[in-house]
Amino acid sequence: MPKLTAWPFPAEDPYPAYHEARALAPVQHDEQLGAHLVLSYEHAAAVLRGPEWSSDPRNSPRLLDSLGGSGPIAELWSRSMLMSDLSAHARLRAAVNRFFTPYAMRRIHARVAAIVDSAFAPLLDGQPFELMSELAYPIPLAVIAELFDIGVDGAQLLRAETPRMTRVLELDPTPEELRDASSAAMTLMLFLVPIVAQRRSDPGEDLLSALIYPPDGGVALEIAEIVTMCLLLLAAAHETTTNLIGNGTLALLEHPEQLDWLRSHPDLVAQAVEELLRFDSPAQVVSRVARRDLLIGETTVRKGERALVVLGAANRDPARYADPDQLELARLGPPHLAFGNGPHYCVGAGLARLEAQETFLRLARSALSLDVDDWSHVRDQSRAFRRLRLLRIGGGRGESTRPVHPTTA
Repeated sequence: MPKLTAWPFPAEDPYPAYHEARALAPVQHDEQLGAHLVLSYEHAAAVLRGPEWSSDPRNSPRLLDSLGGSGPIAELWSRSMLMSDLSAHARLRAAVNRFFTPYAMRRIHARVAAIVDSAFAPLLDGQPFELMSELAYPIPLAVIAELFDIGVDGAQLLRAETPRMTRVLELDPTPEELRDASSAAMTLMLFLVPIVAQRRSDPGEDLLSALIYPPDGGVALEIAEIVTMCLLLLAAAHETTTNLIGNGTLALLEHPEQLDWLRSHPDLVAQAVEELLRFDSPAQVVSRVARRDLLIGETTVRKGERALVVLGAANRDPARYADPDQLELARLGPPHLAFGNGPHYCVGAGLARLEAQETFLRLARSALSLDVDDWSHVRDQSRAFRRLRLLRIGGGRGESTRPVHPTTA
C-alpha cells in the first residue's frame, strides 16, 4: 500500500515540488509508492489515451490490496464506469452520454442559473461568508439532486456521505477509511434502492428514470449497474464542481487583477473557467495499470504496475504552457487535462463547466466582499484531490452564522 509520508508533494502547494521533480525526470519510479509518477503533459496524455492502460484495480495486485483485497468495496468500484475498461466501459458510458451533451446542457442552463441565483440570495452584499458551505457545496448538490429528483433529504445525505465514500479514491486509504467508505456506499445504496424500485413502477422525467427505461436504441443496464452508476454520478457530479468552485475562488482572491478582468469580460467566463481548471485542477492524480510491459518515454513499466498520472503537474508543464504558474484568464492556450483524456474523459465535464461558469459569473457581478484581505482557508490534506474544507471571506476568521443546507429554488 502506498505510504502517505512517501508522497513527495505537499498538499497545500504542490506545484513547486512538481516542477523540481519534473526537471529531474518527466517519468520516475518511486519505490515507496510502488508506482511510476507521470509528471509531463506529453506522457500524461499518452497514458490517459492509451488502451493498453487499465483503470480496473483488479489488474494490479498491489492496488487491489490497497483497496482491501477482492472485497465488496473493490468489487463495487471495479463494476463502475470509473474503473471499468474497454467494452464494459464503453457500454456503461453509452448509457449516460446523452444526458451530458451540449444540447442537454443548453436545456438545463436556465435551471442551473436559477439554482445559482437562489444560493446567492441569502448572502448579503459586503458581508462575510463561508464559501464552501454556502455556495461551493449547495450549488452542485442542488443541481444533481434535481436531475435525479431525490429531494432535499437526498441532497443532505449526499453531502454527508460522499466525502467519506470518495476516500477510497485516495492514493493511500487506511483500513479504517476503507471501512468508512464501504459504510458510506452502503448507506447511499440503501437510500437509492427503494427509489429505483419506485421509479420502475412510476417513472418520471428525471435522469434515474431514464436510466431504468432508456429510450429506443438506448443502453439498458442491470439494476445493480444502475445503482452503481447513480453512486458514481451523484458523488462525482458534485465533488468535482465543488472543488472547482472552491479552488477557483481562492485563485481569484489571490489574483485580484484577474477578478477585475472577469468583471470586465463576463462574456468570456467560459474561457476563464478553463484557465481556472488548468491552474488548480480539482483532481490532481489518477491511476492507471499497465496491461502488459510498456514504455513511457524511457521508463519501463511492467505488467500490473501502476502509473500515477499527476494531472496538476501536467497542467503546469512549461513545455506545454507559457508561464504555467501564472493565472491568466485571458489565456488561449492548448487544452488541459483537468477532466482527463481519452476513453475516461469526465462524462460530466459539461455539467461541471456550466455550474462553474454560472457561479463565477455571479461572483464577479456581485458585491460580495471579494475585494478584501481578511480571507482565510483550510485545505484538505488529500493527495488525489485539491479540496478546500473552508474558505472564509471577509469578517476575519469568525464562523458564519447562516445555517448550512442544500440549495433549493
